[in-house]
Parts: sequence; C-alpha cells; structure tokens
Amino acid sequence: MNRIRLPTILILLCAVLPLSAEPVKRILVIDSYHAEYAWSHDYREALAETLGPSVRLEFFQMDTKRLPHPMHEVRAREALHRIEADKPDLVITGDDAALKYVGARLAGRALPVVYLGINRNPRDYLPGNPANVTGVLERPLIRRNILIMKQVVPDLKRALVLFDSDLTSEVIREEMFADHGSLRISDVDIDLVMASDFAQWQRLVRDAPGRYQAIWTGLYQTLRDTSGAIVPDARVIEWTAANSPLPLFGFWDFAVGANRAAGGLVLSGHDQGVAAARLAQNILFRHQAPGNLFPVTLGGGVLLFSRAALARHRLVLPSSLQKDSRFVD
Repeated sequence: MNRIRLPTILILLCAVLPLSAEPVKRILVIDSYHAEYAWSHDYREALAETLGPSVRLEFFQMDTKRLPHPMHEVRAREALHRIEADKPDLVITGDDAALKYVGARLAGRALPVVYLGINRNPRDYLPGNPANVTGVLERPLIRRNILIMKQVVPDLKRALVLFDSDLTSEVIREEMFADHGSLRISDVDIDLVMASDFAQWQRLVRDAPGRYQAIWTGLYQTLRDTSGAIVPDARVIEWTAANSPLPLFGFWDFAVGANRAAGGLVLSGHDQGVAAARLAQNILFRHQAPGNLFPVTLGGGVLLFSRAALARHRLVLPSSLQKDSRFVD
C-alpha cells in the first residue's frame, strides 16, 4: 500500500482551494437607534444585501431615540469598548448621534470609518478632515418636496412641518431653517414646529386647520406620553393621519401608507445603506483610503404615494407626477 507524502497532500489542497481568497472582513455598525426602527432596519438590510458573504456584519445599538439623553454618552462609551474588544476591520456609524458620540473619537486612527445618514455638516463632528473617515450625507428634501406637492394642493399658501425634539430634528432646523421657525419658498410660508411630547403634537395637528392648508410630518420617534413612555412611531403617524383634516405628507418613506401620510418626495434608509456599503467595499477590497473617497450626497429622493391616503383627502396627482411616482398600494 502506497503512502501519500505530506507535500503531495499540500499540492492537492492548493489545487482545490482558491489562491486569491481573502478572509471575511468584519464590520461593526454603530446604530444611533434600534433595529425595530424602520430607517435602521432598511439601511441594515441594504448593507447586508450589498456587502454579501464577503463581510460579516455586527451591530451595536445606541438606542438614542428611546433612552433618555444622559444615557447617550454611556452608550457611546460602551460602543467604544466594543470596538476596542472586537477590533473590526471597519466601523460604520449610522446617523448623527453615532458619528457625534463615537465616530468623532475614532477620527485620526488607523481604523477606517464610514458614516451614513448625516444631516449636519460632518466637519462639525470631524474637525481637520481626518484621513480615516468618509461617508454618506442625508439631506431631507423639504423645499423641493413642498414645491412639488403644491401641484397636488393648489391652494397651498402655508404649510406646517412637524418634528419631534431629537438631535436630528434640531440639526435639520439649524441646517435648513437657519435655526429659525419659519421660511418662505416661492409663495408658500413654512412653519417648523418641534413638539416636546405627543400631547403637544396632537394639539398642533388639531389646531392646524384655518391657518394651514397641509401638514408634513418629519421625525416623530422620540415623542413621549404623559407617563414619560415612548409612543410607538406607528401609533403617532396613524393617529395623525386619522385625525388630520388637512392633507398629510412626509419626508421619509416610512411615513407613507394607507393609514399614514399620502406621500411626498422622500428619502429611504435603503439608499443610504447601499451607498455606505459601496464606500466600505472600496476601502476593504480595493484598498482605497477613506480620505481619498469624497463623501456622497444622495439628493434625488423618490416620489412615493399611497393611493388610499390620496383618496382619503380627495387628492389627485397630476399626470406629470404619476409617471414618475411609485405607489405603496
């Protein structure tokens, strides 16, 4: 009986295994929010689909929409400890809180960082343009959205834009409203109000008729009830749709639905996840330095509508909008 020598076995293995195979890369995603939040769910799903089996994704939830503000710094320190312990190949920070509290502390290190969903100018978080950081900006299309929807609400002269009082909402007010409560676009006056709790949000919706001709919902995931508990975001938007006699529109895709907002020019977490994944691929597999990859701005948006919600308010889309629109029902 002939024995196969060890060198022969190694030659056979080399013939079977691909010589160019790279080890699976590990990415730790620091999520400002939580997996059940539609925005986070959508960008996480897009990251997994785009990166595929060549990357192992792990997640850390800061949960800043549900935890009280003093806990945000605590969660940031826990995230940093997780990074030090796990030693991922790359970190993705989802949204402003994660970049502010975690990503900024990774600036200047060898560890590459990709951010997504950032509303503030990233230089405010990252002075000096660190060479290890790049990412994807998020710019809610408030002005374009309202101007386009004026075709659907021809008598629109004054619009109410409702947000909660979260960090992202504050950033949007600073960046897009110059920290003021109102602005004028064409012949439409727009008032931005940041509700401190669900009771105030409800009052604003009920009191809107007579002063406004339409309402836009922004973010509403941090609203609390009288006991201090977070009101589920589905309940907020569905209550708003059921109790608003005025047409209701949105800036993000998760707000649109038969029992929600009628539609609008919206952004999606999925698009943010795809763009961030492509930057990560360039860094991990094409060995490009983050500092050589310009930040990406996703500015197009999608016209998204619910036929049922449009019918509820007896709204008719002009044919010029219908041909470019997507529908959820």
